[in-house]
Amino acid sequence: MNSTNMTRIILADAQPVFREGIKSLLADHQNNYQIEEAGNSAELRPALLAFHPDILILDYDPSFFDADEIFSTLSVIPECKVIIISGQKRKVDVLKLLDCNVYCYLTKECRKKDIHEAIHCAIHGEKFFCSFAVDVLLSDRKRTPFIPQIPPEGLSARETEIIRHIVRGKSNKEIASEMHLSQHTVHTHRRNIMKKLQLHSAVELCNYALESGIVRLEN
Repeated sequence: MNSTNMTRIILADAQPVFREGIKSLLADHQNNYQIEEAGNSAELRPALLAFHPDILILDYDPSFFDADEIFSTLSVIPECKVIIISGQKRKVDVLKLLDCNVYCYLTKECRKKDIHEAIHCAIHGEKFFCSFAVDVLLSDRKRTPFIPQIPPEGLSARETEIIRHIVRGKSNKEIASEMHLSQHTVHTHRRNIMKKLQLHSAVELCNYALESGIVRLEN
């Protein structure tokens, strides 16, 4: 993040009312946010260079902002964390966006606390997917098979349980509450799991969990 205590956020959404709603939601929060807006691609590109955001909250809509915007952002500002809040619910769109290395994926039906949780996770370098995105990922049986780096028996029972919670879209706070652990302990376990498995994203972790049988699809 930047050298000040302010987290710089660009809201990229074609609907001014939605941008105002997000700004109002963030204004009520205790964290300090500096916010810029963009209503289309023509406004977003110069804003990225001038504002150099820590976080880009983008509404995926091919008419205004498409997947190319994410690639363009990360090529110019690779440290920027991209959060998708989208009304698009086609499976192909969700999978395309998850493959773009977005940090968080939410739908416009998500609750306010989910938006706060997504921003918190992005600030701390963690992924956050809403239950809808997780369901899409788990139901997709046609993705390229993932070859686990180590067998499941190489994981501890606690690590395996944490993986199951992550795949089901639970946040660190929710996992800590259910497992009676501190959030710091859960964060440490997540980091160690990713390092042990040599993985780099929650999408890869979900694929590993499916391929290894840690998580099974429900009929």
